[in-house]
Amino acid sequence: MIDEYLKKFCENAKINVIDIGCSGNSVKEVIKNQEVYYIKESKFGNLDKEYFINNYLKGKLPVPEIIYFGTNENKSVMITKKLDGEMICCDEIFDDMKHVVELASKAIKILQNVNVDNLIINNDLNKKLALAKYNIDNGLISSNDMTEENQKRFGNIENAYNYLVNNKVTENNLCLSHGDLSIPNVFYKDDKITGFLDLGDAGIADMWYDIAILVKSLRRNYETKEAEKYLFEFLNIEPDYEKIEYYILLTELFL
Repeated sequence: MIDEYLKKFCENAKINVIDIGCSGNSVKEVIKNQEVYYIKESKFGNLDKEYFINNYLKGKLPVPEIIYFGTNENKSVMITKKLDGEMICCDEIFDDMKHVVELASKAIKILQNVNVDNLIINNDLNKKLALAKYNIDNGLISSNDMTEENQKRFGNIENAYNYLVNNKVTENNLCLSHGDLSIPNVFYKDDKITGFLDLGDAGIADMWYDIAILVKSLRRNYETKEAEKYLFEFLNIEPDYEKIEYYILLTELFL
């Protein structure tokens, strides 16, 4: 049924393979009838959480419109309509680092301003550490997934995990966390944030977690401390690098 639906959906359409910000999933861009859609395919069950969270956050946060969701014994498929605008890391503005960082800071503020009093989705540190332990125990990650610096610092991934467990940071200033707030996952138009992609890891968490992911993304894309300087100027806060570096290390165990 899924393959039949996909075949019909893609008739007379232009198909492009997307290889940026896809979190290990297969993603295709489909252009038809002057509209743009994205087909995300993954192993069975891997998209269930993202499908649920997208629906749950609809009306609370700008999220992609889901056109289709289906599963069989082999895979899960979700089709979404393209968000209005472009990624904040698009070619048009990427070289304007300060502008990109300003848009990223706006995205953080939108997430932090969502009322979480009645939100039922949780992605706190205990859940993240449990996922890291599962990945290690099941051979889903290895020491090679860490940066060379952390490989030298800890020796192996088990030591890194034990460090994280024994040096847990305090979670305060809880807010809605995107869970993977890298710059390809934020869209904008006319200098306004229009939506968020890849919300499968969203939930209530420490405000510094998303900031840490964003710092990691800015370091990877711009390779300069100036981007971080702009970020904290736009957020009007002092950086908590103890938490930032802790969370960045944590992401190496599952992102």
